[in-house]
Amino acid sequence: MRNPKYPQQHQPRVFDTSFDYKTDTPSRTNPDADKDSQLLRWDHELLWSKELPSEDGFAPKVTTRRSEYLIFTDAKKERHCYGSDAITSSYTTWVKEKNPRSRALVDAIAGLDDEQRARYLNPPYTIGSAMIWPVRTKDYWTMNRARGASMLIADRMDLTLECIRRHYAEEPGSPLAKATTAYKDFFELFVDFKGFVEFFHFQDLIVPGSDHQEIEYFLKPNNFERSGTPATTLEYIEYRENVLAFIEQRSERMANWVTKNHSEIEVRHNGS
Repeated sequence: MRNPKYPQQHQPRVFDTSFDYKTDTPSRTNPDADKDSQLLRWDHELLWSKELPSEDGFAPKVTTRRSEYLIFTDAKKERHCYGSDAITSSYTTWVKEKNPRSRALVDAIAGLDDEQRARYLNPPYTIGSAMIWPVRTKDYWTMNRARGASMLIADRMDLTLECIRRHYAEEPGSPLAKATTAYKDFFELFVDFKGFVEFFHFQDLIVPGSDHQEIEYFLKPNNFERSGTPATTLEYIEYRENVLAFIEQRSERMANWVTKNHSEIEVRHNGS
């Protein structure tokens, strides 16, 4: 396999927390930044190539194969494939009147004023919203698909993180238990929940002083007894404000990590 090159249009190498990956070489049909953006793929490689909590190295590499996104070859020479996923949602594409599961969400978004709609709907896709998950569909759905298919999770990363916490703690009641179990080898890389949180810069979704036992939810938790989507306009506003704050906080953590570990790369915070 030939060695892929960093995209020429993004030379010299810059890590920009405000860059919208949806604008990076989108396909003409069904544009999808997780598939189309070369820069996002390289930024994933940059961010996640580092030492694991076990002190082993983790180095997912950009590949030129269409069927593969990032590949990590472990010490046993086993190849592991990872795909990109946007972990925050505005639910812009979920608003379908004919879908009874999202009727309350439709009504909630309908209550927004013009300024709120401009702020919350169809936002840019920046690095603070990006995550990688293992891709091995012979075992089960990907985490990406499982998160979106469950209305109890509804693509929410705070609820996903609670499921991952329960996986490490071996607690019952996780709607994503089949997915986290299917990819338990991935979660074992990070030793424990704290290791996972710190590796992927999720510290701002943890309640301070809780010893990683409580999630800082975008909306108040309900023990997975209701849909994860906002049910009222006020809930939607609260959810989106908390999501936007999280994206900014996580982006800053990422930028600081790149500054500390890659002095050769120019880091731009919110474009400057």
